[in-house]
Amino acid sequence: MNIEELHIISLVVHVVPEKLATVERQLCAVEGLELHGSHPSGKLVVTLEAPLAGVILERVAQIQQIPGVINASLVYQHADARQSFDQGAKP
Repeated sequence: MNIEELHIISLVVHVVPEKLATVERQLCAVEGLELHGSHPSGKLVVTLEAPLAGVILERVAQIQQIPGVINASLVYQHADARQSFDQGAKP
């Protein structure tokens, strides 16, 4: 039996403040990424969801390559069977 997984991470992305708006637009184009907040000093809070750990790593690398990004720091990571998430979402 093949169990589908779901990986969720949160990151603080440090950005050159002058590039904040441009980086925000590019981040929103990353599949599975949600932007939760930003600060004019150049800090953004994002989450990423993907079915595989390798995909998460590829997307973090993609974020780190965006011009204006100084660093993307992992804050939280969770992985579980997708079924566990689906069951928890039911009322």
